[in-house]
Amino acid sequence: MIRVAIVGIGRMGGRHASNFCKGAVKNAKLAAVCDIDEKVLSAFKNRHAGVATYTDFDKMLEEVKPDAVIVATPHYSHVGLAVKAIEKNISVLVEKPISVTVKEAEKLVEVAKAHKDAVFAIMYNQRSNSIYARAKKIIESGKLGDLQRASFTVTDWYRTQYYYNMGGWRASWSGEGGGTLINQCVHQLDILQWLLGMPEKIVARCKTSGRNISTENDVTALFSYKNYDCVFTASTHELPGENRFVIVGSKGTLVITRHMAVCKYLKMDEKEVNARAKRDYGNRADKKYTTKRMFYGLGNYITDALYGQQCNILRGFAAAVEKKDASLLRARGEEGLNALNIINAINMSAWKGEGVDVPVDPDEYEKMLSEKIESEKKIK
Repeated sequence: MIRVAIVGIGRMGGRHASNFCKGAVKNAKLAAVCDIDEKVLSAFKNRHAGVATYTDFDKMLEEVKPDAVIVATPHYSHVGLAVKAIEKNISVLVEKPISVTVKEAEKLVEVAKAHKDAVFAIMYNQRSNSIYARAKKIIESGKLGDLQRASFTVTDWYRTQYYYNMGGWRASWSGEGGGTLINQCVHQLDILQWLLGMPEKIVARCKTSGRNISTENDVTALFSYKNYDCVFTASTHELPGENRFVIVGSKGTLVITRHMAVCKYLKMDEKEVNARAKRDYGNRADKKYTTKRMFYGLGNYITDALYGQQCNILRGFAAAVEKKDASLLRARGEEGLNALNIINAINMSAWKGEGVDVPVDPDEYEKMLSEKIESEKKIK
């Protein structure tokens, strides 16, 4: 039985704590929680009397000596807290994003590499969606042929002004390090690179629409790969919104929505269809395809309703810590660098008004982010 501590028991940290207390994570016990808000701690004590509470993170580590720590605090504090735990050989699961800047995140990754006894993971719960996992296998199998085009539209993370007002740090450069990209769409950007790999160049436009915030809540970006492009569109202000990932290859098309995927496999590769054509629109017989549908499944719907997808990540993390086997993780901590590299590149492209190579210069990004923070302070 591993002993887990959580730092930050607000919206997500509180949910993780609840899952441990409900016994939803096998062979893991919540030993302690830490938060700087004493009112939050008091409310937690009333619900879970057997769990120790702290306002001092260092003191909690020293007295409790947990096997693992979950970091669920605002973004800028992720690296500092995770480093403290890992340097004590305590395993760490960091909530997304791994950090605000790649430069800071790389410091954490280096510390984790130097302390191999500590399991290092990141909360990418979309990786537990079986539709995405099966899509990855399809792409890697070559069934879609040579990739030719992709598009990912993510407009179903609707957020009201009330949401942004709940915590003063949200959707600010100084408190969160960004808006829609680093908060909500970090999940989809992780999935995008997980399935397609990292783009070589990004051209992006970001804006704020319909909300009183200082960061972006509307994004359009073009990701350039060696032989094709992917259009990424995201927003948190439109209704009803959609979540649709389209991947087109020379042998077929894959369309993924939140809980379903439709694959259309061509009878023959498009290049062969073109070479055999004896008419302007291609030979009808050569253009035939078969259709396969994949569904998320009723069992997954029920489990998500009870515990959330995040619980799948908690279970994998607990198993990896117990068995000292990082292969049981859904996402290793260092993988958090990929989506963060993309986010930093999208922001820099939008700020500069031009395309940028991936990865961007980490020092230049931190300088530009600092300028954004200073400008934000003047407005407030």
